Amino acid sequence: MIVINKNKKNNNLYQLNSSYKIKVILENNSGGYDPDNLTVQVTNPDGVITNPNVIKVDVGFYYTEVLFNVLGEWSFSWTSNLNGVVDLLEYEINVEDYNDLNKFDLGLDFNQLVVVELDSSIKMDNENVTLDSEKRFSFSTEYNPFYCSVEMLRMEMGEWASLIPNDTMALSIHWSSIEANSITSIGNVTDEYFYARTRFVMYDAAIKLFSMPIGQEGKSGQSKQLGDLIIQNGNVLDYAIKDLIQELKEERDEWWRVVNARGSIVVGQGLGPSSASKGGKVGIKKSREWHDPWNEYYLQPTQNSQYKRKGQKKYKHGFTGWNEHYYTSVKKGVRNKR
Repeated sequence: MIVINKNKKNNNLYQLNSSYKIKVILENNSGGYDPDNLTVQVTNPDGVITNPNVIKVDVGFYYTEVLFNVLGEWSFSWTSNLNGVVDLLEYEINVEDYNDLNKFDLGLDFNQLVVVELDSSIKMDNENVTLDSEKRFSFSTEYNPFYCSVEMLRMEMGEWASLIPNDTMALSIHWSSIEANSITSIGNVTDEYFYARTRFVMYDAAIKLFSMPIGQEGKSGQSKQLGDLIIQNGNVLDYAIKDLIQELKEERDEWWRVVNARGSIVVGQGLGPSSASKGGKVGIKKSREWHDPWNEYYLQPTQNSQYKRKGQKKYKHGFTGWNEHYYTSVKKGVRNKR
């Protein structure tokens, strides 16, 4: 048998001189159970011990109500007994005096889903009116990273976006922002990088949302038309949408390259030199000697012009070539030929 604490110390706010219902759920391998006996011992920061009443809400669901009238750490000790088997759960919670609302700390972090469930038996004060059924409400905490606004994404997607809730769009932006972080190569970034990152996230999130199935409308449920975009049979796209998705993918892939290059290139530009002729430099057989782009930062490809890095005497050309160092695999005995 297990006693589960439903009040997590780090995710709750306990205000001085306020009463709270401290809840527990009792479970075993068969689910919730009612014990033969259930008690709780409460010790305040001054060492005063009380044994408040325990109230049953449902099978395996109990609570006790406590007035927190002393600042500091309160200790709780729950004891359950069923058929002679005793379970014990002990924990502490902290009580503060939050006079300034700006100091409230609910223990929430980024990217968390908060779900509030209301039981159908809840009644209005002094009224015999209950909820018709159980209610559930949910919201998400702030997403991080988040490199594009929902409004910007709606503008890009057009009328189609009216079918998609803000929360769904925000989640798609968040996942695309994570991908933007993962594809950014190591090194300094330019000011242009941040613009490129936003454009990539916007197109990548739009592709994710276009790929989602949508609810069918009307009794037939056979088609849905938004301007010149048509969805048929709930999941079959017509050519107009396919063409649009292809355009979005092309845009996304172009900005992917710019983000990957940390903004050191522009859309349509490559990382390699514009032209190069074979040479006899030491280090690369029958090839011109180039700075390693993983070690050296370039604003633009330098084509055939040369320059030298700080502290070096030798001039070199501008972009690719991997002669300055070998990858880790080389140290392990595997040399990648380029």
